[in-house]
Amino acid sequence: MKRWMLALMVLLLLTSRVNAAPGDYILRPFDELSINVFGYPELSFPGQGNPNSITIRSDGKFAYPLVGEVQAEGMKTENLTNILQESLAKYYFNPRVTINLLKFSTERVYILGEVNQPGLYELDKSRNLMDAIAAAKGWTKEAAKTKVFIIHKDPKIEPIRVNLLDLLNKGDVSKNLRLQEGDIVYFTGNHRIDFARDILPLTQVFYNVDQSRK
Repeated sequence: MKRWMLALMVLLLLTSRVNAAPGDYILRPFDELSINVFGYPELSFPGQGNPNSITIRSDGKFAYPLVGEVQAEGMKTENLTNILQESLAKYYFNPRVTINLLKFSTERVYILGEVNQPGLYELDKSRNLMDAIAAAKGWTKEAAKTKVFIIHKDPKIEPIRVNLLDLLNKGDVSKNLRLQEGDIVYFTGNHRIDFARDILPLTQVFYNVDQSRK
């Protein structure tokens, strides 16, 4: 097995182990939560009279009975549990709150160029470069692993060039960049790249495609 393939498998395994720890997950918009208050079904979602779970809105908040607007983005479920318990303690004696993450929100990203399965993918949880590579089933033998570009849909943001060999051979996890909604991950080939001709036009093309999906 080639060295880089073995390194990729090890990195993906380590990443999956880190992601498996739900206590480390930071809540974000469009995550879906279940909230249970023991003995109070009217305050539980889903629960009696409340058939639906709670989804964090785009502003990072959700509305909750008696408490009002609750800031959830940037919190761990443990922190959010404590906040709700303290707020409900003004109205109920020793409320016991349990919060579970039912469904992760996703980021839509494009993985293009010299990958085995280019296309549009929805990433959840960590949403980083290695997740995108795994979703596209890795790169082709023609891929230039020192010339991987991350292109944001905002044309004002300069595309980022990533040298994957720093990640694979040196274990530099800073190269495993966090991806955002609408990002393009582009694997160049082992030929000379004209950045203005081959890379920059993708920004406007896929930004327009992304806008049309809303």
